[in-house]
Amino acid sequence: MKKGMCLTSLLLVTGVMLLLAGSSCTRAIRPIGGMLSGRVYGYNMYDEAIPLVWARVSAYANGTLVDSVSTGFNGSYAMFLPGGLLNITVESPGFKPQARFVAISDGGSAQLNFYLERSEVPIPEFHTYFLSIVTVSLLVLAVALTRRKRR
Repeated sequence: MKKGMCLTSLLLVTGVMLLLAGSSCTRAIRPIGGMLSGRVYGYNMYDEAIPLVWARVSAYANGTLVDSVSTGFNGSYAMFLPGGLLNITVESPGFKPQARFVAISDGGSAQLNFYLERSEVPIPEFHTYFLSIVTVSLLVLAVALTRRKRR
């Protein structure tokens, strides 16, 4: 039993050493591109700029989508993009979309803030029948739970 344990330990140590030796021989990969960050704001009905949550920020190079992210709770976004001239678009329901060009240099960073105007187009709501389906489902669930408690 001890002989098997020693052999297993020796194989394990040898494997770890080979992994470490192999990783030190690899060449460091240098990313090509730069960082784009910023915030997206929208004007509310009082014409105050408020941060937009879940706005879609997309980057296009020569008409091809490169990356697309959503803004965070404070309207901020960040994306690593390839170097060159990129078309950045921002969309959010209830606001007019906006597009701008930005030049990203290799190893550099850029900041681009957006201020979206209201579109005055209503945001799509749930269909009217959806409310009745949810109500009936909740009633069925409530009846099932009360019957279970009675038993």
